Amino acid sequence: MDISVFSLNPEVSQHLMGEFLETEHCIQSYSSMSELQSTLESKTSILLIYHLGLRQNDESDFASLQTLFKEKLNTLVLTNTPSSEQGIRMLNLNVRGYANTYLEQDKLIMALSVIEKGEIWAGASLIQYMLNHSTNVTENQLISLDSKQGFYQLLTSREQEIAQKILTGLQNKLIADELHITERTVKAHLSTIYKKLDVRNRLELTIKLQKANRRSLT
Repeated sequence: MDISVFSLNPEVSQHLMGEFLETEHCIQSYSSMSELQSTLESKTSILLIYHLGLRQNDESDFASLQTLFKEKLNTLVLTNTPSSEQGIRMLNLNVRGYANTYLEQDKLIMALSVIEKGEIWAGASLIQYMLNHSTNVTENQLISLDSKQGFYQLLTSREQEIAQKILTGLQNKLIADELHITERTVKAHLSTIYKKLDVRNRLELTIKLQKANRRSLT
């Protein structure tokens, strides 16, 4: 895959570039926001590793970039001091992933692979935080997945199968293999599920289903 790296910190840029030295990935590094924007204007899409620094305007500058080019960007945001609160802000900007700058190499490559497929990469602590603080699910939606009532009945039997497999953490290819359908069909069903359950992505779907399961146990 082709990867672009942006950081205003030379040491971080060197570290991130070094992570891909012995791989077959094509890497382009940027240290100028104007240069990155110029590249984005000429591209249809880009897989971006964005290092978010600690300067006062760093997050607002990134938010402007992400908002302006959100249709072109599949972004993994890295920061030296990750926090759940910032992670939520990043996901709300349609960022595809959020992690520590010094994420292990194998996990970094895995995260980019997941993001390239249009899916979400987030750490367990961020997911748990979202579960504990989510306000997007109403009391009427927090019911057992096995119930004949509630939002789960909005799905067809096939969509319910796929939703359950998403809940177990399976990726699209494995879901396709298990259900003997194409990966493209899985993606089509997921798009329909997102619309029916009023979620934007795989992570929000998982949170909604997990909340329903947790509610059914209380």
